[in-house]
Amino acid sequence: RDMAGCKSSISGSDFYGPYQAQDFARDQATELGMETVPSLNLVYTEEEGYVTAEHAEARGLHIKKLSGTQFRQMLRSGEEIPEWFAFRSVVEVLRGC
Repeated sequence: RDMAGCKSSISGSDFYGPYQAQDFARDQATELGMETVPSLNLVYTEEEGYVTAEHAEARGLHIKKLSGTQFRQMLRSGEEIPEWFAFRSVVEVLRGC
């Protein structure tokens, strides 16, 4: 789900770049009296595990995805959650709630 509503209505692709918000915050950090902690857009690939999205795209790696909706359905139904998506200990806690 895109709660912020920042998708292009025509193509369905992201309207903003993956680092645009971080860049904006970094540019305003001094004025706001804060320090930013940048993060990378990581994805999980079959071939190399966690890598940046740019690395995966450049090498044509197979990205594995699981939406929040799918994850919640799997939690409720007792399906096995892939370890690349969530630690077993986290899944156990979530199922215990």
